[in-house]
Amino acid sequence: MRETTFIEQNQQKWQEFEQLLEGKVSDPEKLNELFVQVTDDLSFARTFYPNRSVRVYLNGLAQKIFFNIYKNKKSRRSNFVEFWTDDLPRLIYDARFDLRLSLFIFSLAMAIGMLSCWAEPDFLRTILGDSYVEMTEENIRSGDPMAVYKEAGAFNMFLGITLNNILVAFRTFIMGIFYGIGTIGILLYNGVMLGAFQYFFIEKGLFQESFLAVWLHGSFEISSIVIAGAAGLTMGRGLVFPGTFSRERSFQLAARRGMSLMVGVVPLFIFAGFTESYLTRHTDAPDWLRGLFIFSCFAIVVFYFAIFPKMKARMGLFKTEDIRLTPDLDRWLDFTQVKSAGELFTDAFLFFRKCLRPIGLAALAGTGLFCAGAFLLAEAKPTELFSYQQGLFGVVQTVPGFFKSPSNPWLFPFAAVALGIVTFVTQFMLKRWRNIADDEDDEATSAVPSSMGSIAAGFLKTMVVVTVFSLIFLLPGWAIVLLLPLLFPIFFLCTQVMIFEGGNIFTSIARTGDLMATRFGQMVGLYLTLLLTGLLFFLLLDSGLLWFLLDIISMNFYLSEEGTLLFEAVAVTGISVFVLLLIFGLWTAGCGVQYFSILEVNEAYFLKKRLEMIGKRERIRGLEREA
Repeated sequence: MRETTFIEQNQQKWQEFEQLLEGKVSDPEKLNELFVQVTDDLSFARTFYPNRSVRVYLNGLAQKIFFNIYKNKKSRRSNFVEFWTDDLPRLIYDARFDLRLSLFIFSLAMAIGMLSCWAEPDFLRTILGDSYVEMTEENIRSGDPMAVYKEAGAFNMFLGITLNNILVAFRTFIMGIFYGIGTIGILLYNGVMLGAFQYFFIEKGLFQESFLAVWLHGSFEISSIVIAGAAGLTMGRGLVFPGTFSRERSFQLAARRGMSLMVGVVPLFIFAGFTESYLTRHTDAPDWLRGLFIFSCFAIVVFYFAIFPKMKARMGLFKTEDIRLTPDLDRWLDFTQVKSAGELFTDAFLFFRKCLRPIGLAALAGTGLFCAGAFLLAEAKPTELFSYQQGLFGVVQTVPGFFKSPSNPWLFPFAAVALGIVTFVTQFMLKRWRNIADDEDDEATSAVPSSMGSIAAGFLKTMVVVTVFSLIFLLPGWAIVLLLPLLFPIFFLCTQVMIFEGGNIFTSIARTGDLMATRFGQMVGLYLTLLLTGLLFFLLLDSGLLWFLLDIISMNFYLSEEGTLLFEAVAVTGISVFVLLLIFGLWTAGCGVQYFSILEVNEAYFLKKRLEMIGKRERIRGLEREA
């Protein structure tokens, strides 16, 4: 085509484009359509008229359209500011009922704590503990009732208090998964404790001093617990009252809103920890100054979390169109794409949720096998086999003890078999899902080397790798922390290679080295993310709920003292091992879905198959026909 003919055919369209651009077109679909057409013309001009002015003109026109499309794209900085000025206030306003309910429960619990101490003096020691009460009484006699805030160094105290505040608030939120009842229980417990603590100083005639010292940091600390309670109640309400959504979908949306609320109280955690460690210790500061500081902190909390959201709602300043709901679709995993660590993390949870029943049954079987071997073959008493510490990461510290114990030399093989069962079932379900995806997308992907072989052979291969990997838990604690993130992805990528490609152990090791060369950093990053997720599940066991449930069972069933201790030992071990196996299944699922992404990065297998099918098969409205 001659250049003049090309210009005559498209001149009117280009002029229309310029007029639309000068009119500041805001319709994204129209701009996208313009951009596609102009880039098509630009490609034609670059091919046939590379040195002509029409190419320069079209290139400038395409740049203008590109600028109009992307000029309003928000930066990370603007998104950060918008979260604090619009997104979070809107979430707070939507959760105003939960916030009021959380405040009411906490205030009621404080009143209960104070009244209980007034009616029964021994109640104080039951709540706060004898050692703390005696220490505080000694500080009062020495003339410094708030000496407890001066014992540790400021920086170390800041780190410890901030971490503790975050854990308490997170525990308050995550317990909302039990239909909000767990959150209510934690709010009641903390409220009763604070009320008893405050009444203790009132009874000693030190209300003013205790108020100025405690609420100097408590204005933010207690507020963050109340807001975390509102986040937990929001998540629980999504389970109890799903509305028009399915219960699962309602829970997902409520949990997302709750997590956003939790992000909003992070500054309160940090500032409360800083105040308690650096400022509360200065009890000799003027009372009016401390009182003004407390009033200012409360004013900030009340304004931002109560007045400001209500003002924006009344003025209609909330951008309601920004409330997005992701599609509620029952989708399969896509095994043919190269994916980021975030996408693989999502796919791991999607697969785990879809296959929770078989993986859960495998974990239950592995738990039963482990407990039978651990307690029946132990030389010591069952109550002395494992030692559990109540507190942060108490269960996690016991995990290496599941693999080695001087009282039971058979512990390691039973633990390895339990892990092997869960790993094999997870990989088997992953292969089954891959085959289903092949049927859904018939792009001849079934030709990928994926022979499982016999079940016995597949299980044997898995057990070899799992047993070698389990040797890590026989090492000292520092070595486990160091090697686990590095070796887990390698071992289980090797397992995936053996299962899906049908090789032996030695060829699979060589194959694993080739595959992971380009994605080892992503492998470690994905595993660390899944590792932190697993630690969150263990925090549920350390929250006190497990021991609370065991106490309820013990109170409702008549057992001797020895029988109670035996029951608690077996129950805590069984639940801890079951959670560990579920987490192990999640880790295996993450490594499994990553295998296909790595395979595509290194060999572009699925891309090559699609290229081979060009011209061989065509589709007409979903139906195939020969070309």
